Order: sequence, then structure tokens, then C-alpha cells
Amino acid sequence: MELRKIIEDFFRLDSLQTLVHDAGQLLGCPLMVVDDAFQVLASYQPPGFRDPVFCGALKQGQITYENMSVISQDASLTQGSSITLPLADTPYPRRFSSLVSSGIRMGYLICVDWQNTLIQVPPQQMHLLESILAKQLLSESSRNSILSSTTQEILVRLLEGRFPSESVFRLQISSSYLAGYHPHRLALIDLTQYHSQGFGQDALKNELQYTFYASHPFFYQNQVLFFLTQDHDLAQLQPLAQRFSLPLVVSSPLEGLYSLPKVYQPARQVMEYLLPRCTGGFVVEAEQLYLALLVEQLRPSSHFISSAIQELALHDQHNHTQYCLTLYTYLLCHHSLQQTCARLFLHRNTALYRIRKIREEFGIPLDDPEQTLYLLLSAALVLLKNGQDEIFWSGIVLAT
Repeated sequence: MELRKIIEDFFRLDSLQTLVHDAGQLLGCPLMVVDDAFQVLASYQPPGFRDPVFCGALKQGQITYENMSVISQDASLTQGSSITLPLADTPYPRRFSSLVSSGIRMGYLICVDWQNTLIQVPPQQMHLLESILAKQLLSESSRNSILSSTTQEILVRLLEGRFPSESVFRLQISSSYLAGYHPHRLALIDLTQYHSQGFGQDALKNELQYTFYASHPFFYQNQVLFFLTQDHDLAQLQPLAQRFSLPLVVSSPLEGLYSLPKVYQPARQVMEYLLPRCTGGFVVEAEQLYLALLVEQLRPSSHFISSAIQELALHDQHNHTQYCLTLYTYLLCHHSLQQTCARLFLHRNTALYRIRKIREEFGIPLDDPEQTLYLLLSAALVLLKNGQDEIFWSGIVLAT
């Protein structure tokens, strides 16, 4: 088969599978095209070829972890060059090359050199073949409605994990303001209790657009999400929350727009955690609640609490003392008596008395480094069980 046949099919049929079949016959080898998420999109398997790795990828619809590792870790491949490597569990080496169109990597071409003939293919011919496959892959991505018409739709798709790869996402935003937009954080506002104060005017939206210019707010699952850049004054968040009596959570820093789901999910969990515990408006950075959420995840494991800590908790319950809180704070402060007193507003002698009693009367090994983490977690779970989870909130600023 001549290359001309592939070019004719490219213009005539608009089918990646057809082009891959043509390419396989032209090169005389098995091959497959995978997207940037390593999903198999099209393949060619010549008669008589049997290979467990190749057939396994077709059956699973995805290449092996080993192949993924090769692709993702090889610097020359990610920069656009091709590489040929042997693989475990197969006698046939693979040629890996990137499929790049309009400067965007759409996927990869994997050729199986089962008859040692790929070295005879002229580089110019291989490059042209890769270009045709890349453009076809781009065409099918567009035809399959991966592209969205508005930036809000793009962001919603991103939050819902509907992009197969960062490359496809970058393609989506290439013609929008998002292409050159580099926000620092995401902010979430819960609208469950929100009532507009403008009688027909969206006062909150106007306030966001005026106070936080270019924050691009959008609605998603009963929340207003908007971006914060390095130029925004975060001190303005508190008066905003106070004016509208709004719960507001600020995410951890964004590594790029594609990392939006990564920071959104924890921020949403923080919001869901705080809503039943706080009334009115508040402003909090999500990272300040990560400890509380981590401890909350350990709640089902309370049966692993140290027996000595359980005895200490019973003493607190019956005698209205705070030995568990003192122990937790003392361990958290790396055995610093000064920091413990400052956190709990205790006199030095009171703190010394409690710590001595914890060590001597309850037999808790405060000086054993191998027990420190276990004791700290046990004390934290006891405090959580007793409804004292507010101690895990670090530096929360309430707007009301």
C-alpha cells in the first residue's frame, strides 16, 4: 500500500480506525493509537500476529501500566521524539511516538516491530503518517462533542471529570480567556441560605464583579464558584461574607486550571463539614480544616483507641476535668510546656500537675517516641467523640 492511499482516505472517510488499518498495512506491523489518557482508540492486528501484551491492551481498552510508565517518564518522547524499547512479557519491541496537532499532544502511536522492519521506513514518511493520524484524532475529538461552547460549560465539564486528558482540556480553552488565565485559588460560596438584597438585582453577582474583578464567578451545584488571583485582596472576603451572611471557603492553591477538581473536592468537603456547625457567614481557608476532616475519617476506628486514653477520658467525664485535651495539646506542641500553656490559657503549675498525673497515675508513656503518634491520635478521637472537634480548627475567621 502506498502513502497516497492513506492521504485519500483521510480526506474521503474521516475515520481514525480506517487510517490506522491503512497505516498498519503500509508499515507491515501491528499498531495502535491511544489518547493522552492511554485509552486505546484504534488498532491494527495483521493475520498471524499473536502477542499477549498487545491483545491484553485491546481487551482492556487501555495499555499496560508499564507502557504508561514508559510514555510518561521518557523526556524525549514527551518533547515529540520517538523511542523504540523492549518490553517485559513480549519478544517484540515497541516504537512509541507522540501524535501532536496544532501544538497539542493528542495521544500516541505505538508500533510493534514484530519483523524488525520499522528501521527501513524513511523518517519523513513516518513523520507524515504521524501528522495525519494526529489531525484525524483532533478531528474526531471535536466531532464527538468534546469541545464546549461556553467557558462555564468547560469548567463544569472539568469539575465533573469529563476531560480524558489535559491536552484535550487545553484544546478546549485555546480560543477563550481561560487560555491565558492563571488564578491562584478557587472560592466557594454556598447559596442554601442566600437571599438577594437587591429586589430583582443580583447584588452578590454585582459585588463579586466589582470587588473581585476578573474572578469569573459561575454557578455549580447550588454554589457560586469564583477565582482569586494574586492581585485580589483576600481581606475583602470577610466583609463580603458578613454583608450577605454567606459561608465562604477558599481552596488550597491551584497548580493550574486543570487542577481545579483537585482543589475543589476538598474545599467542598470543608463546606459540607462546616455548614451544620456554623451559623451565618464565615470565611475559612480549606487547609485550616484538613486536620478536622482527617480525624473525622478516623471516627469509625475509635475501637483502636489506647486503653489508657480511654481510662483518662472516663476520668474527664466523671470529674469534669480536661486531661485528654491537655495530653493532646502537649503532644501536639512537641512536649513544649510553654506552648501548651499558651494554647490552653493555663498556669504553668496547673499544666505541670496535669502532665505529671497523666504520666504517673495513668501510666501513659509520654516520653516514648514510638507511642507518640498513637497517643496523639487516640486523644484526638476521644475529643472528637466528646464533641470537641472545634480544637482541630486552626485560625478560622468567622465573618459574623
